[in-house]
Amino acid sequence: MAKLPDGTEIRVLLLDLDDTILDNRSGVRAAWDFVSELLAAPNGLRAEAVRAEIDRVTDWFWSDSERHRTGRLDLLAARRTILGRALDALDVDDPTLVDRAAAAYQEHRSSTLCLEERALETLGALRARVGALGLVTNGASDAQRAKIDRFDLWRWFDHVQIEGELGVGKPEVDAYLHATRSLGAAPEETLMAGDDFEYDVLGSLGAGLHAAWIDAHGRGRPRRPAPRDFHVLSSIRELLDLLEG
Repeated sequence: MAKLPDGTEIRVLLLDLDDTILDNRSGVRAAWDFVSELLAAPNGLRAEAVRAEIDRVTDWFWSDSERHRTGRLDLLAARRTILGRALDALDVDDPTLVDRAAAAYQEHRSSTLCLEERALETLGALRARVGALGLVTNGASDAQRAKIDRFDLWRWFDHVQIEGELGVGKPEVDAYLHATRSLGAAPEETLMAGDDFEYDVLGSLGAGLHAAWIDAHGRGRPRRPAPRDFHVLSSIRELLDLLEG
């Protein structure tokens, strides 16, 4: 059985998907730059001005917890909303252009999606080290299943849990407890690892699990306090060193 450095026995490891196993973030900047150029050219705008407005609206959209929940379950609709509001602010009224830009963004992002470095090798080693391995991801069923299928990730996991199918997602307590129950473990025997501090760390700690924050982008330890100690890693590969045994 795997153990944390303090001797705590871990029977189950739960992993996030996006920006933990898959590199879903690296293509964001290039995709928005591409879309900004697409929108600027026919409207006599500077791409930099379009991009600045998209960034402003994006921050507004995802800052609200309810918009975040509904948006991640329908990303295409969320992007249409963001693009529509950005173009409105730039005095451009063209719903067809919004649809084209949202589709172009999705295509660009999909083409750049890839596995994190040595992710499959690491999943194999982790699966051999812990009693059970679970995947817990937010988002819509079709979108998340397409990613899992594309990279043949099903074979590594004893339990795959997708927010759009279960009807509950991180950081709700029931999301973590459903996963632990499905894998026959108590929360205190379970470690959740992922890149999102609120959803993968604070949420899981609140549900009684242990947590590891995958700070792949070097943001540093968050200022927001956590109810209990957690581990900070730079990639899922470091879980192999964290989980002794």
